[in-house]
Amino acid sequence: MVSIKKSRKGKIVKSTGRFGVRYGRKDRKIVASIEEQTKKDYICNKCDLPTIKRISTAIWECQKCGYKFAGGTYIPETGVGVTFKNSIKNAMIENSK
Repeated sequence: MVSIKKSRKGKIVKSTGRFGVRYGRKDRKIVASIEEQTKKDYICNKCDLPTIKRISTAIWECQKCGYKFAGGTYIPETGVGVTFKNSIKNAMIENSK
């Protein structure tokens, strides 16, 4: 007889293990990815060191130089903010020609 190997579904819980079986797999997966992004080290624009930490909702601070700025809720720079910054940079280049 052939043995069937069962897959172990849902054993990698990351930071959402504290919820146990509550709230559903999809919601816990979303929360885990958000917490992973939030706690990741980001590089400071002033001192170029990976010391940016989230203080509260959309407020970020460099632990080394004290530079404080507003950014995205879970990440320091949002996609819209990067696009806006690039468009301003391109406009400045076109105006200088």
